[in-house]
Amino acid sequence: MNVQDHLLVHGKIEPIDILAIGPHPDDIEIGAAGSLLKWIEAGQTVGLVDLTQGEIGTKGTGEERIAESKEAANRLGAAFRANLGLTDGSVADDLSSRERLVRVIRQSKPKWVLSNLEEDHHPDHTAGARLVKSAYFLARLPKFLDSLSPHSPEGLFYYLIHSFDPPTFLVDTSAFFEKKIETLSAYTTQFIDPKLPENYRHTGISDYLKSVRTLGEAWGIQAGCDSAEAFIADKPLILEDLTHAGKRAK
Repeated sequence: MNVQDHLLVHGKIEPIDILAIGPHPDDIEIGAAGSLLKWIEAGQTVGLVDLTQGEIGTKGTGEERIAESKEAANRLGAAFRANLGLTDGSVADDLSSRERLVRVIRQSKPKWVLSNLEEDHHPDHTAGARLVKSAYFLARLPKFLDSLSPHSPEGLFYYLIHSFDPPTFLVDTSAFFEKKIETLSAYTTQFIDPKLPENYRHTGISDYLKSVRTLGEAWGIQAGCDSAEAFIADKPLILEDLTHAGKRAK
């Protein structure tokens, strides 16, 4: 870990429009790759931050997952990818972790921040979402880590990975879904050629990419399109008029 408390996996940290944060390599892509691909094509710049290397996961080593996350960032077209190096399985919303994440937020100056939703079966997902919310708030306070200028992002949004919580909005990702699967396929140890111990019991279906596809189609049905991704806003959104309210995909 360098003096800035993160491992730079891809690119360089620079001001971007959207900062997407996930507990482990592949979580961001599972929940939001289609939307990120769409927004990047539209001209938005995106940075990625993984809180851990996923080193205690059943499939793959930390080193393998770092390499895979680099390839996934390339396929996605992200400006950078950083890994905070927090201990997998022990993510906590503590002072040290807050400081690491606030540094990245202040250096990258995003307009919008994305995080996984707190309500999840994995303890790192729950703690990670709490950490993101804390760092999102603290990044704007001048007296917190006063060696770096404060930064106030405009919005915090949670992408959904496993849950069917009612979303604030859906993003039509139909044109980008196959590219999303291609990006996820960079995680060979997780989705393409997983090495599992004998008698391993899956917490869901064994074909995880099928699960991703099914969830995308389910959200798409609600949006009136082939595939969609779901997001929950941290705070109510303001509409100036009803022009786009209730808009469905064509």
